[in-house]
Amino acid sequence: MGLLKLLFILVIFLFVSGEVIKIPLAGFSIKLSDVGIIALTIYWALYSVKNLKNVKINKKTGIPILTFVIFALLSLILNLRFLNINELFVSFLYLVRWIAYASIVFIIPIFDSSFKKIIIRLLIVIGVIVVVLGYIQYLFYPNLRNLYYLGWDEHLYRLFSIFLDPNFAGSFFVLYFLFTLNILIDSLKKHAKTFSLFLGLISSLTLIALFLTYSRSALLMLMVGSFVFLALNTKKIFAILIVVVFLLATTLLPKAYKTEGTNFFRIASSEARLSSTKQAIEIFGKNPIFGVGFNAYRYAKHRLGFAIGGWEESHADAGTDNSFLFVLATTGIVGLAAYLFMWFKILKINIRSKILIASASALFVDSLFINSLFYSFLMFWIWTLVGLYGE
Repeated sequence: MGLLKLLFILVIFLFVSGEVIKIPLAGFSIKLSDVGIIALTIYWALYSVKNLKNVKINKKTGIPILTFVIFALLSLILNLRFLNINELFVSFLYLVRWIAYASIVFIIPIFDSSFKKIIIRLLIVIGVIVVVLGYIQYLFYPNLRNLYYLGWDEHLYRLFSIFLDPNFAGSFFVLYFLFTLNILIDSLKKHAKTFSLFLGLISSLTLIALFLTYSRSALLMLMVGSFVFLALNTKKIFAILIVVVFLLATTLLPKAYKTEGTNFFRIASSEARLSSTKQAIEIFGKNPIFGVGFNAYRYAKHRLGFAIGGWEESHADAGTDNSFLFVLATTGIVGLAAYLFMWFKILKINIRSKILIASASALFVDSLFINSLFYSFLMFWIWTLVGLYGE
């Protein structure tokens, strides 16, 4: 158990390595956080086999997760004829990674309550680190032009922190803001003035950082998440007022609406998302029942002529902007049904968890615009919330 706890702590701190540090492997690269979570899952699996009597898996959560895994694996097997050895290996690793992050919901319940409190404190710490690094990046490294050749967009005058993408950075800031806000409410109830002041400061800095990403999807995510969270905790009219204030705050941002990247009404990215949606629907149409294989999306795009030059390095070609369309295209109708059923069961079981319901609602809305449900750092966060606050 001691080593399992240490590995989990290691995974938490590997979070802050973000997209900056990667390990080259068989023609692609893998993030340190992915290496950590896979190592943690392997050790947990071995530990579970050795301690069967002490390890209990919640079947209400486990069966829906296993069902999706089976259909995702089946979708890949049915598309073997279209993939070479390397492509199959890379696609299979995506599934392994997803399983590893989902396993968090089975790992955390093993821990005692005191260690769960330590996890919460560590999540606060890494959130602070990510926010601070975001401000440093915004001031001294305002664009990614020098990394354009590696498949990254420029993101001029936008805060992107360790994620090298303002949209995913914005998504994390929303989840972290809701997380700190939830702890702040509990802290105020306990009259912990110093800790409440600290959390209030962190929440405010996170909110400002979020706006500096100039991410429309994150802004919408913030409004939905805040409305749901506040509506569950206070009066709905207060929740509506907060949403209006958030909208008005966009006009106060430096460079707001002055450049393509900082213009909330920008057209280029909207057109790119529409194009991505059309491609995903067309790819789904070729394999509507079981999809093109989880996650062989990049190779399907290339095979169908949607990805040409630099498609193997491009981050955009690895998936589509809409998480649900991504599941539909890669695992078909069967896989999407299993995936939706999985989340329905998880949220139904944990309907009383205000922070989990608010965070999931926000993430689902965000996933309509970027593939946030399958982004490793956001997967870690949401599965950790399910493990900590779920039943």
